[in-house]
Amino acid sequence: MRTDAEHRGEFSDFTEAGYRELLQIAKTNYAFARFGESRADRHVLWRHDIDVSFNRALRLAQIEREEGVTATYFFFPRSIFYNLLNDLTKSVAKQILELGHDIALHFDPTQYGPGLSRASLLEAMTAERDLLQREFGVPPRAVSFHLYGVLEEPMPDDDEVAGMINAYSKSLRDTYDYASDSNGVWIYRRLRDVLLKAEKDRLQVLTHPEWWTGETMPPRLRLQRAIDGYAAAMAKWYDDIVAKSGRPNLR
Repeated sequence: MRTDAEHRGEFSDFTEAGYRELLQIAKTNYAFARFGESRADRHVLWRHDIDVSFNRALRLAQIEREEGVTATYFFFPRSIFYNLLNDLTKSVAKQILELGHDIALHFDPTQYGPGLSRASLLEAMTAERDLLQREFGVPPRAVSFHLYGVLEEPMPDDDEVAGMINAYSKSLRDTYDYASDSNGVWIYRRLRDVLLKAEKDRLQVLTHPEWWTGETMPPRLRLQRAIDGYAAAMAKWYDDIVAKSGRPNLR
């Protein structure tokens, strides 16, 4: 486990410029692959769980397009931070797909209560899968799980679940190296070091777009930035509607 001082010393990693540099390093050692592809070359599965911010996700998708790589974006229908189906968020999500990236499902089993049976789990995942396909016109390529570790039930480790590639399948865990930016820090290994060493021929990288900002800041402030951005957008939506309707907007 890394120390607080080490984490703070690496805050500058989590910027748009730092992200671009990571992609450029990755390209020197790996090809960028899609979930479900059968490949024999050295490759990386580069994915994003969109827990908080679609605006940050779009910026990363643009940087990836500029660098000539593709990633898989795991949309979260039950996020507490955004409504995936409103016009503002949905339009941004569509832009990500138009940039050539893949859609996938980020599924939170805790939303369905404890003790979820296997049949109920598959039913819920299928419903969310179908929702994404209906709203965005393409089937989710893969699925990742949110907060599964807080449940007593074991996380599914099948290669496919509800017709989607399981990002946490046993076969992927056994055959791919793995690095993640969970909580906006490198808890175990710095991604830059993993990419430079390239010790394994296969790598899965997980990032969360809210942690990657234009300027350097601590993780909690990055999160607050996203929250404040949503609040400002909601306030503007309200003010615009009131103005168009000619009603008073008392403050």
